[in-house]
Amino acid sequence: MYSAPKISSQFGDQKPYAVAAFGVTGIFLLLWGLRLVALRFTPAAGSQVSRLNRNRVMLPREGMMYLLIMIVAFVGSLIGRNNMLMLVFSIMAGPFILNGWITFTLLKRNRVRRQLPERAMVGEVIPVELTLENQKFWFSSWLMVVRDRLRQESQLSDPRTETLEPAVLFASVRPRSSRSACYQLQLNHRGRYPFGPLEVSTRFPIGLVERGFIEPSPGELIVHPRVGRMTPRWRRESQLASEMMLQRSSRAGTFDDEFHHLREFRQGDSQRSIHWRTSARLNELMVREFEQNRDRSLLMLVELWLPDDPQPRDCDRVELAVSFAATACVEHLMQTRSVNQDLLIAGSAITAWKANSGAMAVDGVLDALALAEPGDASGFHELLEQAHVLSSSLSRIVLVTTRPPGSLPVGITGSERLQGIEVFHATPRALAPWFSLVEGVPVRGTGQSRQPHQDGNGAVRPKPPVEGRLVSTSASGNPPGEQKENPILREEAS
Repeated sequence: MYSAPKISSQFGDQKPYAVAAFGVTGIFLLLWGLRLVALRFTPAAGSQVSRLNRNRVMLPREGMMYLLIMIVAFVGSLIGRNNMLMLVFSIMAGPFILNGWITFTLLKRNRVRRQLPERAMVGEVIPVELTLENQKFWFSSWLMVVRDRLRQESQLSDPRTETLEPAVLFASVRPRSSRSACYQLQLNHRGRYPFGPLEVSTRFPIGLVERGFIEPSPGELIVHPRVGRMTPRWRRESQLASEMMLQRSSRAGTFDDEFHHLREFRQGDSQRSIHWRTSARLNELMVREFEQNRDRSLLMLVELWLPDDPQPRDCDRVELAVSFAATACVEHLMQTRSVNQDLLIAGSAITAWKANSGAMAVDGVLDALALAEPGDASGFHELLEQAHVLSSSLSRIVLVTTRPPGSLPVGITGSERLQGIEVFHATPRALAPWFSLVEGVPVRGTGQSRQPHQDGNGAVRPKPPVEGRLVSTSASGNPPGEQKENPILREEAS
């Protein structure tokens, strides 16, 4: 725009039109440059702009410097009437335009998809598999970079929320074929993590122009809270209460509580225990045998209270309370049978969950605790009303609260039907005799999806997150000590 008046003076009577043309061109280039800056330095704004159009064009730093030299040569040739500078500009424009055309051709008819597990646990290494498919008939896809994006969904403005942007490099994908690569995540906060969109880009062959396209490819991952171990004292207290409680429930059999199996008739067995249909079919007397079940149902109340101005230690108490409740519930589900377990959570909202004992219910209780959000716990009175309805003389009632030691939720002290409630404050000192948060194998139910296999290798280096990280894998054939840091992850043929 600075040189437009000098250049337009050479157009004679067409000077006004030349000035207008140069002005419009200058404004367009200025706006385009601002858009490129926004895409490069603000990831959030870049994702919003990219969603407006599936295809995108960017100039890397090398391309910007190359374009600047071209503009200087072109303007200098016009002002100084120097044919040599115009020749230099023409020679430089050829590779620039050729690079843009090649990248546009390579991106045609490419598809990318993601495969990830449905659930994971805090601190667990999570493999995520990306597959790039080249549907072209003649041309291979060279140096294709696939960038993924994930962010934690949270109602709180927690500065520790994680945002990761991993990238994977596919060196070459032959026509009518596909290749897969894998990157690894290690997330340090529970919650729901939406994935997407996927961005495929390339700078091949000389890196002056970067073109790409956006693939929506939505995905979701639920990160469960860390599960520890309950101490022997917790188990002794539960067993002692089970032995001392007076059960006045109706029995299915004559002697014991629960039907176990059928067996042959023995001398001294009661005739009322004979199963006549089976005896007639087998032509032999068969009796029903029962076994006693002294397992108690568990009613877990969780109050995720946070003050108006939460501090980091308040957030730590919330996570400790969630881990304690998750460990107690998982252990109760795995070690009991034919009893109910109820989970009531009061935080930003009231969450209720109920299931029977067994491994099938583990994913359900961990999902409920993973998605629970802390808050002012204003609905705790409603939670107590639900607890009154669900509790019985055979229930073990446990309350874990994030309030400071010495303070109890309103309504606990005056509750008449919850006299046997056990209250635990979510502090390391208070929970140490009952609970140990150890690093162990992640606990999953039978509903867990298959983990994708890893067939890629290399190193990952995304934009640095606040909490959570991408785990690098060592290259095949290279010693671990010789692994170099690469900005992207190399791929292997599937």
